[in-house]
Amino acid sequence: MQTVADRYALLERLGSGAMGVVWRARDGLLEREVAIKQLLLPDLPPEQVEVACQRAMREGRIAARLQHPNAIGVFDVVVEDGRPCLVMEYLPSLSLSAVLKERGTLPVEEAARIGAQVADALAAAHEAGIVHRDIKPGNVLIGHNGAVKITDFGISRSAGDVSVTRTGALSGTLAYLAPELARGAEPNPAADMFSLGATLYAMTEGQPPFGRTENDFGLLYKISTGQVVPPIRSGSLTPLLTRLLAIEPAGRPAAAEVAAELAALSGTGGRRRGVLVAAAVAAVVFTAAVVTTSFVLDRNQATTPTGDGSAGQSTTSQPAAFTTTDVDAFIKQHFAKLPHDPAGARQDWAPEFRPAEGDDDRFWERYEVVAIYGEPVVSSTAQDERHAVELDLTLREAGAAEHDVSIVRHRLDLMVRDGGLLITSAREVSG
Repeated sequence: MQTVADRYALLERLGSGAMGVVWRARDGLLEREVAIKQLLLPDLPPEQVEVACQRAMREGRIAARLQHPNAIGVFDVVVEDGRPCLVMEYLPSLSLSAVLKERGTLPVEEAARIGAQVADALAAAHEAGIVHRDIKPGNVLIGHNGAVKITDFGISRSAGDVSVTRTGALSGTLAYLAPELARGAEPNPAADMFSLGATLYAMTEGQPPFGRTENDFGLLYKISTGQVVPPIRSGSLTPLLTRLLAIEPAGRPAAAEVAAELAALSGTGGRRRGVLVAAAVAAVVFTAAVVTTSFVLDRNQATTPTGDGSAGQSTTSQPAAFTTTDVDAFIKQHFAKLPHDPAGARQDWAPEFRPAEGDDDRFWERYEVVAIYGEPVVSSTAQDERHAVELDLTLREAGAAEHDVSIVRHRLDLMVRDGGLLITSAREVSG
């Protein structure tokens, strides 16, 4: 039986890729099963072998810094026959890509449960200054016990750690790559969040967000220009996908916020670890609003303090102003209902301005896809009783080709009434 470093007995070859071969092995010293990744070095000159060894040691240092239940741990780095080998935690599992190949798509709740655990691990990685750079279904493991873990930090990058990756190399799998990386930007946490969004998209839509193509140059162009195919099967996950797949990095939410929102969508929000509680407070409220028929926040109730400083009974007070976040969430839940629930969307209008039922239904039934492209831009009056929102809508007519979409700018005017937001007008605008 072949051994590595006179300690690890190789038991079974688990798989291989462009960077190396992974084995199930037995640690003879600690009497436990481990996974060993042997780096492939085909006919490299000595100086490149040295670079590869440096990279493997760097990978080990980075991964060892991340101790998280949703990330595969690295135990050791050894060199065998001039080839670096990573000794890692062994998880009996299938990759998410294998699961999707077998099942096609996953229900929204299941995708959210998996995504919440990936986002949880990314939150810890980003807090430690680590960027994964290759989040994709192939690097998400689904354990036989239901555990979800990120693997392969081999192209990770740590802030403050000198990179030994070849200058100019494009890291990450193209189909899940963030637009700014395709344009040559440096990887950062926001790029990981795009890749997580792309992975969630693949779980519910059955393909990556830029579609399927064997032409890498064509795909790279679509990625760099942010030509995401609008989601049509993702249901209540759609508003979060829209934010994660924003073309500009600043428009994407952070990992902790995403973990909380996904936990709420999956129904496991009450069982999340304590580190997410603070982030969940606001996120859960707005995620719940996405799946309701209308969005009404009662801002007219305030609590009267009692003598001991605790809250007493509710009393009526002046309504608090709506924030930009409130307005943004209202708009996103409104368009999440279209085109399949125009009746529900009409309830977001003030009654005196509400579109006629027949005309409204005929307008929206022309489309198979209605999705917000990018982030809405909100402006408000000084009194915060009137709000104007401009946004780009991605529209695809029923029966049209998958990539035959148009992007149209719209303006909506909102008013505050009875503690809630209501639409008073909507129109297409130029520019």
